[in-house]
Amino acid sequence: MLRYADSKRLLNLDSKILVAVSGGIDSMVMLRLLCNAGVNMVAAHCNFRLRGEESDMDEAFVRSETEKLSIKCHVKHFDTSAYAAQNGISIQMAARELRYRWFHELIESEDCDTIAIAHNRDDSIETLFINLARGTGINGITGIRPKSEKIIRPLLFASRNEIEDYAETNDVAFREDSSNETDKYARNYIRHNIIPEMEQFFPGMKQSIERGMEHFAAVETFYNEAIERYKNKIITTVDDLIYIDLPELAKSPSSPTLLYEILKPYGFPSSTAADILKDQKHSSGRQFFSDTHRLIHNRQTLIIQKNDSSSIKNHQSKIKNQKSKILIDEHTLDISVPITLKIEKFDKYQGFAPDPDPNIACLDGDKLQYPLLLRQWEHGDRFCPLGMKYKKKLSDFFIDAKLSLIEKEQKFVLLSGGKIVWIVGMRIDDRFKIRNETMKVVKIQMH
Repeated sequence: MLRYADSKRLLNLDSKILVAVSGGIDSMVMLRLLCNAGVNMVAAHCNFRLRGEESDMDEAFVRSETEKLSIKCHVKHFDTSAYAAQNGISIQMAARELRYRWFHELIESEDCDTIAIAHNRDDSIETLFINLARGTGINGITGIRPKSEKIIRPLLFASRNEIEDYAETNDVAFREDSSNETDKYARNYIRHNIIPEMEQFFPGMKQSIERGMEHFAAVETFYNEAIERYKNKIITTVDDLIYIDLPELAKSPSSPTLLYEILKPYGFPSSTAADILKDQKHSSGRQFFSDTHRLIHNRQTLIIQKNDSSSIKNHQSKIKNQKSKILIDEHTLDISVPITLKIEKFDKYQGFAPDPDPNIACLDGDKLQYPLLLRQWEHGDRFCPLGMKYKKKLSDFFIDAKLSLIEKEQKFVLLSGGKIVWIVGMRIDDRFKIRNETMKVVKIQMH
């Protein structure tokens, strides 16, 4: 059986493997096979405290069996129910998150190369049914992968019946998990009801599904290559922002499919892609949120921004706190928070001309009232754009400049006597420009 794992290059016998051992038949057979092959390994057992004394007996059994095999065994207790309630997720999802997080911590501390999980061929077929019901993309109909990043599945080639035969023939001890008998979990319901019923109508169905999954895995390779080619045409990354060109997206054979695949790694569901494409003309300015990212529809572009805090509200609050109001007295020549400004003061000399760089403001020093005030722009702010004689709302000015929501959030204004002197990095107020009669120049540069 282990030769299959070698042929698929799942493991190297010189590597150190972290073996997930629940005490059930699958994990105990995997442990025995790896041990007989002389694999360097460490065992890990999770006690989720979901079945009372039965969970503790599983733990005691795993400790005993690994000790007999002289295998180091790590055990961790989890308050799974509390974690599920705190995070608003199912017990099964909570157990999955907790164990995989711990496994990845262990492979670092134990210097292991991979994590061995005892999924079998039947598990892969059951996963296919679950993914079809959930409406996943093509990735979900290829079943469980033999290898994904740091995780390997050495038993994926074997059916549940073959594993049971091996355990009986080789006297492999294991414990039955009573929760496997209940149909309240989707996987168990599929295992006990749907697959047996379908096999009555379609003998050999499992073999046919396995062949289908192999075919879909091959199709997926071509599919992913095509997706990557289109991504390269329509995605641009600048600093920490990801820009998606909607007109280029529209040229693809299937815009909804391509947009779904682009957004999926950032945690957005398929419904987000559908909502964006449904009414593009009237959805500019809309925001969509995942647990990790914010998506903004800005005219002909989608902008994806990572949310570094636990929620977008916390992230926006953090930005607001960082962009506090700063007073600048007449002796200040530089500031570094919340942005970096360098200030020069000098008498206007013959032939002086203001620098056209929008990051530089050349102001009439005689008209400035100290202290100056630097703050984030606010709705309702107005100024007289350079070259104009009437006031304009900053919000309208930003619309005309076609700034995205993210760009607006990063804009600061400099005020003198309650009047806006400069939209930093964009335009000064006409009332503070250098004139023929100007005597003193204040030059402020943003770095």
